[in-house]
Amino acid sequence: MRIALLGKNGSENNRVGNTILGTTAFHSEDASYSQQHSVRISGEVEERHITVINTHLLQPNLTHQQIIQRVRECVFLSAPGPHVIVLVLQYNDFDENDRDRVKYVLNLFSKQVMKHTIVMTTDEETHTSKLTSVIWNNAIHDLIKECGGGHLQFDTANTGWRSELFRRTEEILKKEHGKFLICNMFEDEVTGPQSVKLNLVVCGSNRELKAFISNLILNQSERRSELSSECVRRDVELHGHLISLVELPALFNTQLSEEEVMRQTHRCVSLCHPGVHVFIIIIPDAPINNEDKAEMEEIQRIFSSRINKHIMILIKQNSEHQTEKLNEETQSVIQSFGGRHHFIDLNTEVSVLIEKLEKMIAENSGDCFSTETLMETQMETLETGNYQKICMD
Repeated sequence: MRIALLGKNGSENNRVGNTILGTTAFHSEDASYSQQHSVRISGEVEERHITVINTHLLQPNLTHQQIIQRVRECVFLSAPGPHVIVLVLQYNDFDENDRDRVKYVLNLFSKQVMKHTIVMTTDEETHTSKLTSVIWNNAIHDLIKECGGGHLQFDTANTGWRSELFRRTEEILKKEHGKFLICNMFEDEVTGPQSVKLNLVVCGSNRELKAFISNLILNQSERRSELSSECVRRDVELHGHLISLVELPALFNTQLSEEEVMRQTHRCVSLCHPGVHVFIIIIPDAPINNEDKAEMEEIQRIFSSRINKHIMILIKQNSEHQTEKLNEETQSVIQSFGGRHHFIDLNTEVSVLIEKLEKMIAENSGDCFSTETLMETQMETLETGNYQKICMD
């Protein structure tokens, strides 16, 4: 289910998006980036695969060209089209000019857009001033009357509205015979050759380093690296690619049970349909320590040696120490994981890194590590284990 959020208040959009996904996926620290770009994040919620596209199309003072570009980006990230558009509005900051802007922006998506739209308000309606209350009420209530999905009230304490949002979206799809919103204006761009997918999984034992490379690739400002045992996918359109990036929790020396480790490895691959193009393992530019080595060995144990051709090892350098020489042990470990590596630092150009990853994918003939591949490797591991057990008996 693909849900596009449209609002002019970034923090309110983030609150709604995070509650829909049930996790802190959108961060206020990313504000400078997200106010200029749409961000897409996916997750499993209430036994559904939910994708939220967070966009700030309703900000005042945007030029016509900027609005066109942001609508285009939203359509691109929700390809082949959003199932529902949620207008995230505030009673205390919405007037008739805002209403006109909303209608103008929505019509850029499709003539049928109102059938796929739900209004969500994130504050309580006030009556401190009768005059202003009438203006706000008319502006928002006029939209509610036109929207096929009606109105929902956001509530952090009681998230029952989330289930209702999913139910209403399914109801809209039923009325529209299961069709998502077809955005004819940008149809050619969604299906065109420039819509190149790049599915990446970032691995490693050091969550600070994983956050660094994730933010570098997604072109986002640095944010808190929150300890998480759950895979979350973030999406962005950059350099002609639709980049989907998943951070895999540390698998070795973790409090996760073996069952949970297996669940997360399956989840990280399934979030990257049709499969993972590159597994990025990031390590510091220092003699490889036991924790990093054990983590890499655990990754190879779970995914098998089939993962090797999809691995790129990134070595994070600091400003004081810049060298491309590797010690013998680190070189040996890298070689046992396919041999591909690249040095990065704070000045690394993302376009150069993407080019390096593209070359690697081309060498693999576009092949990716799919859920089917993962299942096959685990079946082979089970069969080998059973065979060894029989031999021992």
